[in-house]
Amino acid sequence: MNNLSTRTLAKIIKIAKTLGTSDIFDLIMEANLWSERIDKRANRQEILRSALMGAHTKAARDDDALQALLDFVRCLVESDLRDHQAALIPELQESLRSDGYELALDMVDAPAGLGSWRYSARILPFDSSQAPLHQEMTALENDLSDRGYTTALGHYQLALKHFAEQDHPSSNSQLRTTLESLIVSLAVEHAGYVDNGKANQGGVAIKKLYAVGGQPPAVLGQPLPEKDGGTLIQGIWDISHLNGSHPGLSDAHEARIRMQLVTAAAQFLLRHFPTKP
Repeated sequence: MNNLSTRTLAKIIKIAKTLGTSDIFDLIMEANLWSERIDKRANRQEILRSALMGAHTKAARDDDALQALLDFVRCLVESDLRDHQAALIPELQESLRSDGYELALDMVDAPAGLGSWRYSARILPFDSSQAPLHQEMTALENDLSDRGYTTALGHYQLALKHFAEQDHPSSNSQLRTTLESLIVSLAVEHAGYVDNGKANQGGVAIKKLYAVGGQPPAVLGQPLPEKDGGTLIQGIWDISHLNGSHPGLSDAHEARIRMQLVTAAAQFLLRHFPTKP
């Protein structure tokens, strides 16, 4: 998996340094980041920097060290956070996205107290090849599940399974069906498309999601202008249909490219067409 950048470590420290020293020690120990090199007498920033940078150096060759860094992030955001600490989480989420991870948060019941917040958290890789199948969800799987797109989710999980088994034609076919199911669902919810219940509707439904000749900028929840996202999704749709609805033989390189393209396109569409209130 991708190592965290030093930029992301700085965002983590920015939040964690606002905790008490004892709480910081607890988080370091819970994430299995404790080292005798940590100077207990140092200030909170230096304690955090020593623990995180030590793991960061090891993570380049040790998956356990990387997992410890990710565990620290999870433990941090799952602690009781005050308003000023919770306000820094979106900045951390954006930095993690740049590193290839989605920090998915769910509110636990209600705020833990006046001015205090409590979340449950998962850190999900964007790259499907980095997620152990049936053990962790990718960020796209999480989004599809949260939005209730169970058909698209099922096909995507089959695509991951076939990809891991090196059955590339089957993976490609399931990816195409994933994209079609998502496109139809979004067109129904956001663009007035009527699902006729038949197969192979994607080519018609996708035309509802972008406006030919439409002018930028794109407006959230509205059909994409042709030159601000429209040609992107149409192009990926076309690529997914090379050699017909069941793309033929692929080598591992082409299959990975298809996986990355369809995964990225699906995430792009889900963010542009959010759940309606």
